[in-house]
Amino acid sequence: MSSLRGKVVWITGASSGIGEALVYAFAAQGARLILSSRRKEELERVKGNCPAPQQAGIRVLPLDLARSSTLQLTTEAAIQIFGHIDILINNGGISQRSLAKDTVLEVDRKIMEVDFFGTIALTKYLLP
Repeated sequence: MSSLRGKVVWITGASSGIGEALVYAFAAQGARLILSSRRKEELERVKGNCPAPQQAGIRVLPLDLARSSTLQLTTEAAIQIFGHIDILINNGGISQRSLAKDTVLEVDRKIMEVDFFGTIALTKYLLP
């Protein structure tokens, strides 16, 4: 992964779990990072857990994938941070822990809006 040095990587869902682990892995390889999720405080915590020299190349950009009307502007803001994005990691998402028969359709719609349409939108907005 040494070829990641200096690459700009935008990680959604970066405030916990797999996204947080990806932040540490990419930071260790010298990538410049944009961390996004709904929880700015948690993003700052994750950034703060990276070694000090790596923190200079890490930016926090709050993002709510459920707010589709903001995704294009947020993508434009992400691009402006370092001038471009080399890699987008669509890790952000939500889940529901219940039986399918017990889950109301509105919850299913919200999951699709965030997990499917949110990631598709970010990807499309980054295309040349």
